[in-house]
Amino acid sequence: MNDLASRADIAVVVDAFYAKAIQDEQIGYLFEGLDLMNHLPVIHDFWENILWRTGAYKGGMMYKHLLLNARKPLTLEHFERWLELFTQTVDAHYKGPNASTMKQLAHSIARTIYARVSQQSSVPMGVQDAPSETSAGAG
Repeated sequence: MNDLASRADIAVVVDAFYAKAIQDEQIGYLFEGLDLMNHLPVIHDFWENILWRTGAYKGGMMYKHLLLNARKPLTLEHFERWLELFTQTVDAHYKGPNASTMKQLAHSIARTIYARVSQQSSVPMGVQDAPSETSAGAG
């Protein structure tokens, strides 16, 4: 089994993961109403940037998750399931240092996002007046 080596490899993982996630009984509903197909290239940019420092991603990951949490509260169980599915997806397609790094980064990102959303007691500033977001999270 090969290691992750390109943006195309990232797309394999991300696309396969979201295909499973949107149908998952525990977290699938979180993606309802999101324009995931148009957002997938942004998620590819995100992972390409954090794996290989390409500069392809231009921000907003935390804010998008805060917006999602304001509409559909995220729990520790959601993050655990996300990580379970994501890890399974990486392992099903790739093995090597980059695949390991991708899984480690996913755990770090999940911890960071969960820490923020679990401390959020209200809607983030400006969300009530902001247009509806139609994008999914980074992972």
